Amino acid sequence: MRVLKVNFIILILIFYLSPLICTSYGAEENDLWLLVSSYEDVGITVQDLAFFLATHGYDARPEKSYVTVILSSGEVYLTPNGASPRLADLWAIPPTPTGLIMLIPEESIQKDVKYEESKNKKFFKTLSRYVLFPVTPLGMCYDGSQHLGETYSSFGYNVKYMYDPSQFDWQGHLWVLVEDDEQPDYWLAVDNYYGIMTQNEYYYVAPYSFEEFEYLDSINPKWRLL
Repeated sequence: MRVLKVNFIILILIFYLSPLICTSYGAEENDLWLLVSSYEDVGITVQDLAFFLATHGYDARPEKSYVTVILSSGEVYLTPNGASPRLADLWAIPPTPTGLIMLIPEESIQKDVKYEESKNKKFFKTLSRYVLFPVTPLGMCYDGSQHLGETYSSFGYNVKYMYDPSQFDWQGHLWVLVEDDEQPDYWLAVDNYYGIMTQNEYYYVAPYSFEEFEYLDSINPKWRLL
């Protein structure tokens, strides 16, 4: 009878203590998350992250692209996340590298292509009717060229954006080419301030040309200052 009573007491203690045991296991993940959330390093590597965690008492093992952290409740995985908030992202299963993913289709952005100027006077007169120049003030070629591209596209014309990037002594320039619908592969260059450009070879070749305005963001670097 006494043995049964002792066993019953043990069962009662296990029942009340088991939530505390589970909580202590769960708290490990919370403490780890708090630690990586308390610091930031945009240049941290897998090796750096493993060393940082080890100095804070964690069993951290660097892999190729992530860090394995062994807790009493099992393994968790962290990957350095660069400029995103916190030092790392937390994974329940080992992250699988996906390799390179092409975001911009080949040939979408062309370099140093020279386009043939259309000599079609009818085409010149037609384009002149759609827009009143200047479209935007001098120096606002990005906004003006986007407006030109959208306007000519809305009338069914094939449009390309031409971009000459800025340099130390040059602020850069953006303009559009409109394809002659009667002569494929012949174009007229249009500057948002000066209008349709003829007899000027500069406007028919550029370091970059592309059909979608958003590709401009893929060419212009976005600099970070620490």
